[in-house]
Amino acid sequence: MSLAVSPAAAQPSEQDAGWMVSSHQGNLAEIAAGEAALEYGTSDTVRDMGATLIEDHQALDEDLTAAAADFGVELPGEPTAEQQATLEDVLSHQGESFDTAWIASQIEAHQMSLAATETQIASGSEPAAIELAEAAAPVIQGHLDHLMELSSGTPDQVPSGLAAAGPPMLLGVSMITLGLFAGAGSLMFFIRRRRHEA
Repeated sequence: MSLAVSPAAAQPSEQDAGWMVSSHQGNLAEIAAGEAALEYGTSDTVRDMGATLIEDHQALDEDLTAAAADFGVELPGEPTAEQQATLEDVLSHQGESFDTAWIASQIEAHQMSLAATETQIASGSEPAAIELAEAAAPVIQGHLDHLMELSSGTPDQVPSGLAAAGPPMLLGVSMITLGLFAGAGSLMFFIRRRRHEA
């Protein structure tokens, strides 16, 4: 169930709008990273974690993009140049080296995302935007915790669908929409290129 925002009441601050933009780009980057893990991961834990990232970040982004449209906040169609470069670097690795590089990149990405989201919770002004951040924080934290376990070599079972178990605003978001993949098609440039080169 998406968060309903009245356009007349929506007055996001620079902090709110900036977080929504960066969070959206982060979601797109995580979806692309998840696809890379499914395609090139050598361990079941990395592939399973990739699938979890896709599911959870699509669910989070569905509510975020709906709210951004109500707020009148324009969202970019692809991750930042830095995020794309990071994925390209990870894709330059093969085998177990890919898994190691992928986990390390995801730990860093989730640490940065969590810090930005906690700042939004503390400093945001629009209640609906703060609620989005409050819904995202435990999902991001859950991903980070498990990625740290993978890094230490003591993984437990990868949690599935963390976003679906979150606050009420995310309940009911259970299907992956083809539209999001179409809108984020440019994210898969590096992955498609690797397929063609293989």
